Amino acid sequence: MSLAFEKFLMQHNMTGREKADGYSPDVFIGLEEKEKESVLKLLTNELPWSAEWLFPLDPQRALAIAKEKEKELRGRSFGGAYLLQKAIVKYSGDMLYQEHMIEDYPSYDESQKARVVDAINCTPTNAATTAFFKRVILTETDSDAVASACIHYLDAFKIPSITDIEKRTYDRLFSELRSADTRIKLKAFSEIEKRQPT
Repeated sequence: MSLAFEKFLMQHNMTGREKADGYSPDVFIGLEEKEKESVLKLLTNELPWSAEWLFPLDPQRALAIAKEKEKELRGRSFGGAYLLQKAIVKYSGDMLYQEHMIEDYPSYDESQKARVVDAINCTPTNAATTAFFKRVILTETDSDAVASACIHYLDAFKIPSITDIEKRTYDRLFSELRSADTRIKLKAFSEIEKRQPT
């Protein structure tokens, strides 16, 4: 048994917070071919939570496995399909899965929504993502999801916050985007959108 496989099994069998931290990259380096097969099976059984580690092991097989599991999990309020979709976009560049993330957002339980917003931000910024963040800011009731969307929206338009003056402007815009008054939000959007998004 290789040292890498031994380390992988040790991390695989962890529980609680240690398990939530995931796998260290070194557990995938130096695996023998039979061990890679075992690791792939164990990671597949942990999907969608293991999506990020599945791809470096065997990108082609991981893509096929992730796409199949994504189909199964879409639309479930606690399914975690966004983790697979994020990994598929990252490793294959297939933007259809960014669309899936945005389409699936309403089906998630409120406790999951901020995570989904953050996952969408991990995909390439484009007109679809900025429109999504704007929609969340305008219509979402979960405060954590709205806060995440505000940060990502400001980042998409490269609103700086380095100097004291920039920080004050950033904080004001952030506060206005979170306002209960839609008119204040729309005014903030107008100010922000004078800049070109990334």
